[in-house]
Amino acid sequence: MICKESIVMQNIRATSKKKIVIYRPLAIDVDGVQVPVASWYPRVSIYDDEQSSSPFTASPIEPTSVSQQRQDSNKVVYEHRISVKKIGKMLAGWNLIPSFAYRDFSLRPSFDFGNGNIQVVSFSEDDDKLPNPAPVVILAHGYLGSRFDLSHLGEMLASEGFLVLAPEYPESLADSFDPFESSSGITIDRTAITAELLSALTNKWNLQPASFGVVGHSLGCGTVERTGDETWSRVCLAGYPSSRGSSSLFVGSNNDGAVPLARALQALQALNFSRLDQDYLKAKKYQSTFPKRSYLIFEGENAPNHISFLAEGPCDSMVQFLSPLLPLARFLGIPV
Repeated sequence: MICKESIVMQNIRATSKKKIVIYRPLAIDVDGVQVPVASWYPRVSIYDDEQSSSPFTASPIEPTSVSQQRQDSNKVVYEHRISVKKIGKMLAGWNLIPSFAYRDFSLRPSFDFGNGNIQVVSFSEDDDKLPNPAPVVILAHGYLGSRFDLSHLGEMLASEGFLVLAPEYPESLADSFDPFESSSGITIDRTAITAELLSALTNKWNLQPASFGVVGHSLGCGTVERTGDETWSRVCLAGYPSSRGSSSLFVGSNNDGAVPLARALQALQALNFSRLDQDYLKAKKYQSTFPKRSYLIFEGENAPNHISFLAEGPCDSMVQFLSPLLPLARFLGIPV
């Protein structure tokens, strides 16, 4: 199975206490273009069966559409669109594909309603606040990915008290915005989007982040390397390890056919990263924190491939939609 449940999620589902996570679609203005941002954060009372005070205070943010605010909390969906026009333009430079060549998917959270110890609900007027102060984590998807690629990590991190933000980057397969339609005429890139997102945290949403972290998959590892200062925590998945900062984790697989693992291993050795043992980790024998700079390599015939690091919903929708197009792409010499 290409898109299978991660070891991390299997372990989380085994616990019992339920936590409430709010999902909220946001947007930022980047040079006149509205760029969507998926967000996850803990309800002010993190546990639904506790009345104890939260470690967070709340800060108001600007309301989004009424239709979004009134989503049934029992039917949380991530509205995801895969655009053939966008894919053709990204891979082959084609501009002739009609804009209506797309397919919409309504994805369920990885921690579906009532399944496991995390309950993801849509925000309501009562939840119209972001945690403040709170540790902030940015999720950076890869080439032809989407803001929902790492939604399973967003849900999990939010359940632990993090404010998680996943912007849509220009290389997304979702045609959610046109990076060439900026007010200045300058093409919008990842750096501009990340910079505007960080600005919005303090200037638009009046937040005071307690700390910062960034997680990237594949091409998103480049975003990890370029974002923030030396105090940020960094995680790179199925890409290239970050050389910056004192707190960094790399996760790769010997079944990754898209990014050569040998190149990453050379860098990890040169950067003095400490290797984590896969079996030891699965047995939950790490009783303390990991080394500040460490890496984990999945090995064996059942090790994940490049897209197995993604959340199951976005991964399955991509495979389902794009598989019929692969023979044509290969015939035309498109690098896929």
